[in-house]
Amino acid sequence: MSDPWAKLCAIVFCAVAIFSPVCASAENRHITAAVTETKEAIVEGKQRLSSSFAEHSYNALDHAKEAIASGYDPKGHVKTAVKHLRSALKLAKGTHHSHRLAKGIREAEKALIHLKVANEY
Repeated sequence: MSDPWAKLCAIVFCAVAIFSPVCASAENRHITAAVTETKEAIVEGKQRLSSSFAEHSYNALDHAKEAIASGYDPKGHVKTAVKHLRSALKLAKGTHHSHRLAKGIREAEKALIHLKVANEY
């Protein structure tokens, strides 16, 4: 390998091979965190703790948005999950009515399905 271009290509190839999985795992980290927060929101919602439900839903929404911002949205599943999380928050935010909280929980469960699918990619 006395050719400098060959050495440069080999270095670039190694760098890409080393750092590509790191970027993918950082993106999946946001999806994994969104899944965890959504699960916690559902648990809190079923216990009729609307403020905790909203807090965990907001956290999940932030992580999902961060995943989209970093360019990670396999087949639009994260974007769909964001829509369901926003709907869940709109339904359950600032209310202690059990029927509205139940609708919010159903929306969060739909978001969870899409986040789990996105996490598999």
